Amino acid sequence: GMTDLKMDSFFINPSIPGKAYTSATVTYNFASSGGNPQREFLGFILTQEGNGWRIERSAGYTKDEQQAAKYLAGGK
Repeated sequence: GMTDLKMDSFFINPSIPGKAYTSATVTYNFASSGGNPQREFLGFILTQEGNGWRIERSAGYTKDEQQAAKYLAGGK
């Protein structure tokens, strides 16, 4: 199971209303072959829903605002 979830970034592009990009690091309760906690780095495109957000689709992981803007525009 998951032991930690850390949101690494959250970006909104004013030219693409109702959409956002977020990235997160998930830490699991099992170790890698090197003995370190297993981590997964995830990115998502979000759609605004009422006062909150829902995941629309997966995207690449980044903390960079320019790369997040590319993901929001549909690029890779």
